[in-house]
Amino acid sequence: EADHRYMQYSTVEPPISPQSYYSSQSYYPPYGGDEWCGPSSLGELRKDPLEVGFDTEMGKAAPVIPAGYKRSRHPAQSARMRKEEVCVVCGDKASGYHYNALTCEGCKGFFRRSITKNAVYKCKTGGNCEMDMYMRRKCQECRLRKCKEMGMLAECLLTEIQCKSKRLRKNPKSSSDTTGFDTDVGDGGDAKQVTSTTKTVKEKVELSQEQQNLLTYILDAYNKHRIPQDMAKKLLQEQFSTEENFLLLIEMATTHVQVLVEFTKKIPGFLSLDHEDQIALLKGSAVEAMFLRSAQVFTKKMPHGHSEVLEERIRKSGISEEFITPMFNFYKSIGELQMRQEEHALLTAITILSPDRPYVKDQRAVERLQEPVLDVLRRFCKTQHPHKPQQFARLLGRLTELRTLNHHHAEMLESWRTSDHKFNPLLCEIWDVQ
Repeated sequence: EADHRYMQYSTVEPPISPQSYYSSQSYYPPYGGDEWCGPSSLGELRKDPLEVGFDTEMGKAAPVIPAGYKRSRHPAQSARMRKEEVCVVCGDKASGYHYNALTCEGCKGFFRRSITKNAVYKCKTGGNCEMDMYMRRKCQECRLRKCKEMGMLAECLLTEIQCKSKRLRKNPKSSSDTTGFDTDVGDGGDAKQVTSTTKTVKEKVELSQEQQNLLTYILDAYNKHRIPQDMAKKLLQEQFSTEENFLLLIEMATTHVQVLVEFTKKIPGFLSLDHEDQIALLKGSAVEAMFLRSAQVFTKKMPHGHSEVLEERIRKSGISEEFITPMFNFYKSIGELQMRQEEHALLTAITILSPDRPYVKDQRAVERLQEPVLDVLRRFCKTQHPHKPQQFARLLGRLTELRTLNHHHAEMLESWRTSDHKFNPLLCEIWDVQ
């Protein structure tokens, strides 16, 4: 049916075997109170279902993957072997994550100016320039295209302009240097952009029937495959040794991955992607999706003071302080947003459908899946948070924090390679732990 276009993807999903590890009645083994996961416990959780392998979890036969694929590393992971990271656009030294991508200051400023000025560039050689530190000065069209291909989001910037417009209305005499923009942002061309952007706030933002169908489908899949609240409570029930704490965290991480796989298969259009691209997206987003889910578990219905106890227990599991502090800062920042369940579901889907993940061959196909989800989230934020015009931008800002956490996680895994820490086969595969 025309009004249910996104629902058609359910027909391409492979049927789940009756002998599936996941019960049709309950996704998780029962929690008996005294023992985590009842008789299954940690040892049972590590058995056959995990050893089936990542490709089998996806419901398809594993394709022939070129040698070296699993041994290769995410750029954020391989960067730990270097002294500095490089801009994903031009290859210059990166200064951090800007507008959802790891870039240098030059490309950050170029992207900002291009979006605020609604710039239209023209490539002299047909739009196929290979972007590097030399060509970035020669071809602006290809540079802007590369910025977008690498995941830089105009949505992050447009809301900054709305902030500037609001400040100017409140205090017309305020100087431009207090806005956080470059000095060239105050010219006539940008003033027009501020005006037009302010007008768009009043645009009709109701979800279309098609968008409502997409939201409902993603939300239903997200609610069906969720992390049990009792997982966090387990760490609060009794004192564990360092090794026991670590094993429990591994169990939690494994459950996160299993939930991610099942949810991802339900994202409309995902199973229509090239199978190797499916694997690349899952492996690239696994850590970030895990932190999004964890943040929701740790910030919802946690009794007062328990988050501090939980933080202390995790510190006693052997995880470094350099990783724990930003992790809990992220959890707190998610809690401050007071996100609705729909926002959690959509943001997780957007994270999974990031076209700039390593080894994704058909980035445009992934973009075509991500763009409508981004638009649904934008419209949902405007309709559900009319008094919080920055909600959408703040949600996208959390994606930047997630990229940083992903990098910290990769560094932590690297430090564990020389230790006695052991992971089950599923985590070894999805985290590229050899």
